[in-house]
Amino acid sequence: MKKFLKKVTKYIMAFIILLIVFNFVLYITSLFPSSIIEKNVASSAKILLREGNSYELSKFLSIRNNNYTDAIIINEAYSIDNTNPIYSYMTMRKNYNPEITKKTLPDTLGELASVNADENGEAQLNSADNYDPVGELNEFMNGKIDTSIIYARYWHGYMPVYRVLLIFFNIMGIRILLLIIFILLFIYLMYLLKKKLGIMIAIIFGYALIMQGYFFVAYSLESSPVFLVMMISCIILLKRIDKIKNIYMYFFIIAAITNFVDYLTVPLITLAMPLFIYILDKQKKEQDCKKYVKIILKATIIWFMGYALTWVSKWIIYDLLYHGDLIKTAIQQILYRTERYNPSSDLQLLTELGIFLVTNIQNVFIFYIILLEVRIIKINKIKIKLKNRTEYIKENIPFFIISLMPFVWYTALANHTILHHIFVYRHMLIFLCGILICIRNLFIIEKKNKIKEK
Repeated sequence: MKKFLKKVTKYIMAFIILLIVFNFVLYITSLFPSSIIEKNVASSAKILLREGNSYELSKFLSIRNNNYTDAIIINEAYSIDNTNPIYSYMTMRKNYNPEITKKTLPDTLGELASVNADENGEAQLNSADNYDPVGELNEFMNGKIDTSIIYARYWHGYMPVYRVLLIFFNIMGIRILLLIIFILLFIYLMYLLKKKLGIMIAIIFGYALIMQGYFFVAYSLESSPVFLVMMISCIILLKRIDKIKNIYMYFFIIAAITNFVDYLTVPLITLAMPLFIYILDKQKKEQDCKKYVKIILKATIIWFMGYALTWVSKWIIYDLLYHGDLIKTAIQQILYRTERYNPSSDLQLLTELGIFLVTNIQNVFIFYIILLEVRIIKINKIKIKLKNRTEYIKENIPFFIISLMPFVWYTALANHTILHHIFVYRHMLIFLCGILICIRNLFIIEKKNKIKEK
């Protein structure tokens, strides 16, 4: 019992420290006036207006950028009031300018509303069908919108970085900088994977990232933060895998940071991708299927605790400070994201899952066909004995379990999956990577058999 309480105390202390850090960085970057970033915000608004709310990055790959949310992020950055920094970063309003704002609307259930000027130049609240945050940002910067909207349900932990970057760059400059960082992280991760786990694992991770549009993610202010957390956490794990004493604390911290910066995009990648690395490293020394399944289950529970506690803590702090009834709104929002309207929505969900699955099975075939063509791998025509077949299954059960995580997420958040399929498909990075590892292990077993038979 004492050991358990000691462990719990460590998690509580770590969580308190994280909350202090989160609030501190949000506070510090809310102290400078929005006038410093006004020029780059106005320039960003014009760029987004040219691109539209949903910008097609690649017709060939059918990749679109969710400019809806990027416009909201830019809007929020400008709407910070440095004369009241704590209230500003806790509420994270959009369309707020103390000189023109006349009223503020609370965070409400469903998709965040947009406010746009009508034919007479009067601000009006748009319905979901006319959702236009890109137009809203442009009109707000032109002084046409006097209605602010609170968006307090998330931490918006990306704001300290983006608000500072907006001092020096507009949105296009930030995208270029993000792309450079993404490239550098990709190269370094591939180097560490090759060094620690072998060339084949590095190729698998690299291929999976590329096929899920990794480099296109750098174009998105919305999705970049969670990918950066995933890449950095994988790199740190590879660098210190033998020195990390409590891997579950590591996942707890990753989960808290993920929730802090995430916009409910593809958070599971910060759990699954480091898990792949951790299990692959441990399998070099020991094959114990039950042990690794227990590690996956425990790490998943700890990760979800870290993610959920961080999220709930924002609602509690907000309600304690401002009596905004945010807990009730946030819970209603969760129920909204998980609901299914009718049988047709179930069919729509199954359609999306089918597209995700078929696309990535195709990616698996393409990957191994390419490797066979360039003779990186060779299929050995050897009958695998029952014992070895059993060993193969046990070796790959952990990776297969991790691979199924996206489908659990998609099913649980059905509404979110249907409405935001243009970016949630990237959760399939987990499935693609896991299945490629399972097939890669088959080649290794066949090679071992061939050696034994000789």
